Amino acid sequence: MTIRRLITSMCLAILLLQAGTALAADISVDADCSLANAIRSANGDDQVAPGNSCEAGDAAADDNTGSDTITITVEGTVEGTIALDATLEVTSEVVIEGMGFVIDGEGNRIFAVRDGSLTLKDLTVTDGWTHSNGGGILAANSNLALYNSVVRHNSSAGAGGGISAIESEVLLIDSVVSSNATRVWTSPSGNRRVTKDNAPDDSFGAGIYFRGPDNTLIIDKSGISDNTAEGVGGGIYVSQGNATISNTTISGNSAVGMGGGLMNRGAATLTHVTIIENKAEAGAGIYDEKDLELYNSILTGNVDGDCGGSLEANIGNLIRDASCGHDGLSADPQLLLLAGAPAYYVPDLESPVVDAGDSAYCLANDQRGILRAPDACDIGAAEQEEGAFSFQIQSAFAAQTAAASRSGDNGDGDDNGDGGTGTAGSSSDEGGSAEPEGSLCDILAAHIVVADAPDNTHCREVDAGGVGNKTLLDYGFIYAVDIFVFGDMTPVDACFVHDSGTVVLLDAAFSPRTIVTMRTWTSGDMKCANIDRPGTAVLMPVDFLVSGLVPEPVYDLSGCTVTTTDFLNLRADSSTSGAILHTVPAGTRLSANMRSTYWFRVNYGGRTGWLHGDYLNRQGACD
Repeated sequence: MTIRRLITSMCLAILLLQAGTALAADISVDADCSLANAIRSANGDDQVAPGNSCEAGDAAADDNTGSDTITITVEGTVEGTIALDATLEVTSEVVIEGMGFVIDGEGNRIFAVRDGSLTLKDLTVTDGWTHSNGGGILAANSNLALYNSVVRHNSSAGAGGGISAIESEVLLIDSVVSSNATRVWTSPSGNRRVTKDNAPDDSFGAGIYFRGPDNTLIIDKSGISDNTAEGVGGGIYVSQGNATISNTTISGNSAVGMGGGLMNRGAATLTHVTIIENKAEAGAGIYDEKDLELYNSILTGNVDGDCGGSLEANIGNLIRDASCGHDGLSADPQLLLLAGAPAYYVPDLESPVVDAGDSAYCLANDQRGILRAPDACDIGAAEQEEGAFSFQIQSAFAAQTAAASRSGDNGDGDDNGDGGTGTAGSSSDEGGSAEPEGSLCDILAAHIVVADAPDNTHCREVDAGGVGNKTLLDYGFIYAVDIFVFGDMTPVDACFVHDSGTVVLLDAAFSPRTIVTMRTWTSGDMKCANIDRPGTAVLMPVDFLVSGLVPEPVYDLSGCTVTTTDFLNLRADSSTSGAILHTVPAGTRLSANMRSTYWFRVNYGGRTGWLHGDYLNRQGACD
């Protein structure tokens, strides 16, 4: 391991430790406490007037700085979106549990973190704008960490349309930076305003701008895509400092100058990165002017050169146009684009990158969390593995073959004879380049039933390798079935013959696949769920949904009647810790309009609350 790799590994460990530290105060964003006021409370370690409706932030004993968790629980927002009328200023230590919400800048910069620390989890940051740096997020002399979050559709007239980090530590895990822009600002009169900060040559890093001589940028299992810079560095611009990028796809970015995917003027190490279909004046994939080490990575299909400048290290890579003095693999990598968030490209079964990585630089997992073979890993961000995600590969083969047939293509994925990037799946015996006739869902083992599936819907039972999700494997899944489609999907009912259990879905539209809790019902001796999207339906033990590992499904009921078998507490929410709203006598008959795994929501005495299902007799459609 080089000194740089050792240092960046230590930095990653430190950042992860900081992000996981127990925080002192919990502040909920709800109808009475806005996100802006919650952050002000955290910054000032005090309640914010008027109303004092947010919990006070807690001061740390040593340095009097806030260390607080803000959880967004707003009800009544428009499709989970919070619109801003001003920038959210963070000057303390703040973690935001986004709960899947979207923060819309409405033309304002969204976050400005100065001399503080901001961690975002499960949050989307969109439609921010600034005349200076960091349209979505500005971090200055700070720590910034993103987990399972998205920064998209932000722009700036300076550096960093999505994220601008100056003398700051930055960590991105399982996150997306997409469709951000840097552009030269034009005044309302039409005169172009050109200054040192926003001239075309300074419109750097549309996705991410990073500058800090002693700082570290770490990106893992993420996607940097479709960002556009009027200057250089469409996806990422590393001006100074150390950048470590691994298991990441950099695609579809563009720059007027150099480095459509990545522009490096610092010290960068890229391992198992796929850099594809970026555009620039030179070095459309990557352009290096100082110190860049490239390991087990793919550069292909980048317009005006896969690589520009020179590389400090070039080991185990495929560079399609053999630029940057590359004398290794330069054949078509035969990649299949699979829908994902972040998007990723998996090699065809016949791709030259399969098992071709340098074993000294094989990382343990790929972009989706799939295990790599330590002595025979694939080049690029996504590993080709039998039994895992192959149903998506079959779908991609079929889709590409159908498209080629419609367009009169010869089926090799290259209709102009220049050896382009894609493949239509010529290896039909293994890849399934043609759509099978009739559904494959009626030939499953007897303990899995997917009845009346349309002809374009196909199923296959999978083992632990096909499930590939550590949470589900550790808890002990029972059965699992891949459900994939050619074209649009018609929902189907997936049933498992078992005396108990609950069904979850590994959603194929995300990378890594997200666990979706499904409404599960009993039909005879089977546990069933309605599957409305491609993925892997997994039967889990019945108590999995109350393990705290995933959110419980909550769904509406119609035609369900319950009768209490004992005196019960009517709870404000579906947990034993919920506030007691009322006591319901035994033998009370009520209509239930909603349920979770174990709880039913009813109205009693003018109050709406939850009763535990263990103490209810049920009649009607209560599953």
